[in-house]
Amino acid sequence: MNDSPVFFRSVLIVLVFFLIVMPVSAWTFAGWTGPSPGAELQPGSPLSAGYSLSFSSFDTGKTFDSDNSLVMFTDLADPHWVVVKTEEVNEEPLTMRLADRQSAQVRLDGWDLSFSRKQFTVDVALTGTVPDYDQTGEIVVLRLQELDPEAKTVYGKLVKKTAMVVVPTPVPTAVPTTAPEEVVLEITPLPTENPVTKATPAKKQTYAPGPDPLLICTMLAGGIFIAGLFRHRH
Repeated sequence: MNDSPVFFRSVLIVLVFFLIVMPVSAWTFAGWTGPSPGAELQPGSPLSAGYSLSFSSFDTGKTFDSDNSLVMFTDLADPHWVVVKTEEVNEEPLTMRLADRQSAQVRLDGWDLSFSRKQFTVDVALTGTVPDYDQTGEIVVLRLQELDPEAKTVYGKLVKKTAMVVVPTPVPTAVPTTAPEEVVLEITPLPTENPVTKATPAKKQTYAPGPDPLLICTMLAGGIFIAGLFRHRH
């Protein structure tokens, strides 16, 4: 009997602990269709991912704390988010689009997710492009977290999906080697020049030549003829 107060006090402490620590929101992450952990992505390649969030008030009384918010973020270039809520009403699916946005971050207000005695799913589709990096590095494909009014992450409510952007090592461009052009030189031998024969200079006469012999004979004959004429007249 003496142990009863101690027992009840211990149970009360445990209950208070669980009430304080246990988050009010009750949602689960499932159905990830993006790259697996450690996946290698090529810069500039398109990428798509999807996942589902299940909300239920059966365990905590509320599907989500109305004072909190759900924030989704990505490092993808040109990201596009489509967020659709689906709830069964009278065994028929009722859908409502919560977001259709082109931005790096999407924030869902707690009032759009907070309900009692309900359960529903939120399907998220994300598309974008792997960013162009100068060197290989890690990117955040998805960071999903529930934030309290002070913008602090609620314990146990963080989902992070990463991948590696692998930048190919540039292959050095080989400098084309140009083979030296073979130039064939045709050498035509020049004709052999005949040696110039130098003319032997004529010897200069060192005396005055006399009259030609024929001229002398003619003059003698003329003289005899003239002398004969004179004799004939006398």
